[in-house]
Amino acid sequence: MGGGLPARRGAARAMSRRLGIAVCTWLFLAAGAGAREPPAEHWPVCRAGDPGQVRLDVSISGMRSAKGSLVVTVYPDRPRRFLDGKYKLGKQVLPVTLPLTRACFAVPKPGWYAVAMFHDENNNGHFDTNIFGYPVEGYGFSNNPKLYLGPPSLAQVRFPAHAGDNAVAVRITY
Repeated sequence: MGGGLPARRGAARAMSRRLGIAVCTWLFLAAGAGAREPPAEHWPVCRAGDPGQVRLDVSISGMRSAKGSLVVTVYPDRPRRFLDGKYKLGKQVLPVTLPLTRACFAVPKPGWYAVAMFHDENNNGHFDTNIFGYPVEGYGFSNNPKLYLGPPSLAQVRFPAHAGDNAVAVRITY
């Protein structure tokens, strides 16, 4: 007679595990795991005084500690390539500063972009999960979407960028 409650708990645990595994997979791809990156000197440098340069001024808040680093990745407006690290426009690994960490990306031209990130608290280069597959490190996306059993769509996280400075505020979720 009381068999419904344990079954629901089991289903909830399974759903939580699937969400954790899915978030881990997205952020692993977002970080460009396994993808070769050009040396740092080849990434475009933000030049604050250049009115023609398109700059994404990313501010990240909500980190629960100053441990580790933040891995921040920028993607172009291409739905089939979103969160595929091979197609990222730029990636930065930054030390955490509280209460706010900032990154600047110079992107090729005005248009639509998306940002994904995770807080690598133990600096092991991976987005870590617990034994149930649930994230134990924080993550975030531009536009701060609510996530339900799957990655955000590009439509949820994309934003327009124009020549000059473009503010992008992201709050880390744990």
